[in-house]
Amino acid sequence: MPCFGLSKRNIEKAYQEKGIEPNNIILTRHDIERILLFMSERDTVDRIYINFCNPWPKPKHRKKRLTHTKQLMLYREFLKENGEIYFKTDDDGLFYDSLKYFEEAGFEVIKKTDNLHENNIFENNIETEHEKMYLEDGKTIKALIAVKNKI
Repeated sequence: MPCFGLSKRNIEKAYQEKGIEPNNIILTRHDIERILLFMSERDTVDRIYINFCNPWPKPKHRKKRLTHTKQLMLYREFLKENGEIYFKTDDDGLFYDSLKYFEEAGFEVIKKTDNLHENNIFENNIETEHEKMYLEDGKTIKALIAVKNKI
C-alpha cells in the first residue's frame, strides 16, 4: 500500500527532526475488523486517530464506516479506559452520524467543532495531505475528541 510507506517515512522524518527514535507508535495495514487476531489481551492503545476515512454515504454501506457503532465497540476491546479517539473529516453526513455512533458505543464526545481551522480542538493538530487538499478546495474540516467511558 503506498499510503503505508508514505506514513512510515513521514513519521520517521518527524521523529528524526526531533532527534528521537519512534518508540510509541505502531503502523499496521491490517483490516481493522481483524485487529484482535494479532493483538493479545494485554495490548492496549491510549489513542486512535481516524482521519478522513471513507464516508460510505449510501445507507446500505454505513456499517462499513470506521466510526460506526459496531466498529467503535471493536475499538473498545483494546482502547484503554479513558482512551481517546481523535476524528477528522470533511464529510458532514459522516460527522453528524458519528456523533450518534460515539454515544451509542459508550464514548463521551468531550470536544467537537464544525471548523477545525477556526476552532482547533487538538493540542497539536498534524495537517494531513487530505486535510490540506480539502482546505484548498474550500471545505471545512469537522473534528471531535471522544473518550471511552465505562458501559
